[in-house]
Amino acid sequence: MKNPNELIIPALRAHIGDWVYYVTFLRMDQIADQIHIAQEIHSSNVLKDMIQRQITNRAGQISDYLLKQPQRFFNSLIIGVYGGSPDWYELKIGPNRHPGVPELPLELGGVLGILRLDGTQTFFAIDGQHRVEGVKQALKRNSELSREEISVIFVAHQNDPDGMERTRRLFTTLNRYAKPVSKSEIVALDEDDIIAITTRELVEKHPLFQEKISLSKTKAIAVKDHRSFTTIITLYDVLEILFKTARGWAEFKRHRPEDSTIAEYYANSKQFWDTLVKYFPPLREILTSEPDKYIAGRYRNREGGHLLFRPVGLLIIAQVVCQARDSGLSEREAIKRISEVSMELTDEPWVGLLWDKINQRMISGTVPQKVARQLLFHCIGGDLTDMKTDMEAVRREYAGLLNRDASEVKLHRQYTSLL
Repeated sequence: MKNPNELIIPALRAHIGDWVYYVTFLRMDQIADQIHIAQEIHSSNVLKDMIQRQITNRAGQISDYLLKQPQRFFNSLIIGVYGGSPDWYELKIGPNRHPGVPELPLELGGVLGILRLDGTQTFFAIDGQHRVEGVKQALKRNSELSREEISVIFVAHQNDPDGMERTRRLFTTLNRYAKPVSKSEIVALDEDDIIAITTRELVEKHPLFQEKISLSKTKAIAVKDHRSFTTIITLYDVLEILFKTARGWAEFKRHRPEDSTIAEYYANSKQFWDTLVKYFPPLREILTSEPDKYIAGRYRNREGGHLLFRPVGLLIIAQVVCQARDSGLSEREAIKRISEVSMELTDEPWVGLLWDKINQRMISGTVPQKVARQLLFHCIGGDLTDMKTDMEAVRREYAGLLNRDASEVKLHRQYTSLL
């Protein structure tokens, strides 16, 4: 009687290093029924449990992706095979009898064939454990996915100490050297992340950014870059601050919203930047200038310049605007009030806090940035208890960063209250 787990599948046979492997595909129901996670590469139950916990934490996200994304696609699963009696049937490459059709190269010999696994074998995922568990969960909710196919790569595994060590090494190598998707790649390519989509729209449509934005892979922008207002990563991070919600935000960004929602996000982000341009003359100057006029160089230089032309400054202002909105102030009024505070890095409160005047460079660190946010929020009339602090605590921390006594520093205030 034929084993129900028997597989007869087309495959490519190849090798790298001392591994021989087979490239093929399996249906999702076959993956769910036959492939286990990589617990089998450890004999310790504790280590097996640790792998199980790490995998199930992410499987639900992948399941949701399969169920909700019509354009779903996966990288190949790498599957270890042990036991059973696998057979490889090579397809013979011979002379081509069809006129006008090119001859097949002889090196294809031994590459194309049929792989038969008799059903007594055991499969486990060396790379793709989360995807395997995600497939299993998705099929429980929608069995119609069962006929869809995912590419897999089979490698042989020996279930003995040497074989387990060899497979563990492959497991860690694949995971250690797999390069995660960078934020710059997300911004450039992600068609589900609403912030990435909105960022690209601003870069393409808004004159503040058209040919005036650095494509650096980090937030940092070179002082010598006199053309760019800011970096595309900073723009992404500012929008993330403005729109991020408390619950379900990460999950929301995994699924492309309706076109109407995308249009709404773009309109709101455009309004934010248009309001900044209205109240900050240097931004109007950038917006109305040609890129080769290098206006940014006037406001970002070795003498300091304007806070908005430093990535950290944009992020601080976005965070204070959000805090003010949460406290009852309109976005427009918050930006107007912020614009009445000096943005020159050589002026208080920025000098010594964010700007090192002696060494002519920005001061990094989360604590100076936190204090800068608190000072700016207080200055525009914010209640520091909304930021879970008070005037005396901020004064002490500010004084400490300036290496002064708390009695020597003042907290300036433009408005008595936000409302």
